[in-house]
Amino acid sequence: MEEKNHFEAFKARQEASQAETLRKAGKTARLPHELADAAHALAAKFVAKEGAAVKTACEEGCSYCCHQPATVFPFEAIRIARVLKESLSNERLEALEEKMKSRVKGLKGASVRKNINDKTACPLLVDDCCSIYANRPLTCRLAHSFSVKRCRVSFQKDRTKVEIPISLELLTGISGIIEGAFERLPEKGLDANLYELCSAVLAALADPDAAAKWAKGDRRVFEGCVRDDT
Repeated sequence: MEEKNHFEAFKARQEASQAETLRKAGKTARLPHELADAAHALAAKFVAKEGAAVKTACEEGCSYCCHQPATVFPFEAIRIARVLKESLSNERLEALEEKMKSRVKGLKGASVRKNINDKTACPLLVDDCCSIYANRPLTCRLAHSFSVKRCRVSFQKDRTKVEIPISLELLTGISGIIEGAFERLPEKGLDANLYELCSAVLAALADPDAAAKWAKGDRRVFEGCVRDDT
């Protein structure tokens, strides 16, 4: 019952926060950035409190969960793209784009499910640490474990056959936030599909008007991206 309460409570909080952001930002280029910041702030506060309470085995430099395809909402991809543009030199950004293109090219078809055992490191990892940690996708915030050993085994073998011990409280809380975003945005005519991280960020980087277009309901921004079908 407690897990269900976490899900419903954080879904409701996300929906309320999202409604307020939609009201204030309207269909402007500010919208995806403010949606991402609000959702990530809600998730970060929950993870900090609940993570400390349940004492997961996760620590800086442990990146087993970062060696598989990650997924992202369009508003998150747009936010990440701006963060990268603002924080990296042109040379470093171009190098990162090449790494992301290589990552996408290495995927087996336009499907996240088919690539679940692709152990390629996320191009956004730097020395086994996430270079966009404060802006990492909501789905990445689901990742946690009580056992580094089990994560290592999962990395070495078939992920689908290795059970990772996790906190149902953490899982359901973040899942509630994700569901809140996924359900309500389409009602406003906005693309709320989950896409593979690199393909979506590349799309946002390639289009200087991605934020404004997405906010107005233009689905062409991410139409060529790898869809999450898990």
